[in-house]
Amino acid sequence: MALTGAAAAEPPPQDRDALARALANPLASVSSLSTEVRLAAGQGVGGHGLVNQLTMTKPFELPQSWAIVTNTVLPTTIMQNSREYWGLGDANIAAVLVAPPRDNVFVGAGVVTQFPSATRAGLGARNWAAGPVLAVGYQDDVISASLKLTQGWTLGGPTGQTRTTLTALRSQISVGLGDGWSAGVNGEADYDWEGTGRSRWTVPVSLTLSRVLTFSDDRAVQIGGLITHYALPGGPQRAVWEFGLNLTFVVPRGYFFGR
Repeated sequence: MALTGAAAAEPPPQDRDALARALANPLASVSSLSTEVRLAAGQGVGGHGLVNQLTMTKPFELPQSWAIVTNTVLPTTIMQNSREYWGLGDANIAAVLVAPPRDNVFVGAGVVTQFPSATRAGLGARNWAAGPVLAVGYQDDVISASLKLTQGWTLGGPTGQTRTTLTALRSQISVGLGDGWSAGVNGEADYDWEGTGRSRWTVPVSLTLSRVLTFSDDRAVQIGGLITHYALPGGPQRAVWEFGLNLTFVVPRGYFFGR
């Protein structure tokens, strides 16, 4: 049931806090559409770039509180260094089977697939890849923490394209500040087994601050800002700092492809 009148204009703070906790949990059964825009300083040689990542999360409920949570990620890039170019990156689709939470601990396991949707070299590996995903986390009324490990291997692609053998570890911790506010630290560590030397590692660390605004029982938006520093930049496009804005729209269950 949708809230009406004054309740719709100012929903109870506990509703916003509950949504903030759910959005901090990568395995939560919440349907959402997120767009994250980052301005990258130090992209390439004396340049900069604008990166956008569109993410759709769709959960599927199973009997006895089990669930399958799917994430579809499509990145886009506009880069300016010696010349300007833009395009799509490789799309990723992950499906994770999530066990019922127990004693504030949640676990999940599944698979991730990379699709060669990059429109030009430098924006993606441009090949097919797949591998397992493992996730574990802890969440109470204030703290949300999680670790997610992904391993991807090349399955095939055009001759001469870069092979993908990538190990990725994602960590995040978020603290609820009340009234829908939350602050957190996100860390990522990517290791490219096909790279050489220091270029194998990409290690960004982000500080985040966000707030949830609710419009009804099943519609809300989370607005957040982030600052990212690449401790180890890796790869040919060496962005040192990124400043971003994230909008996550929570939509009714069944909004994407039915229930």
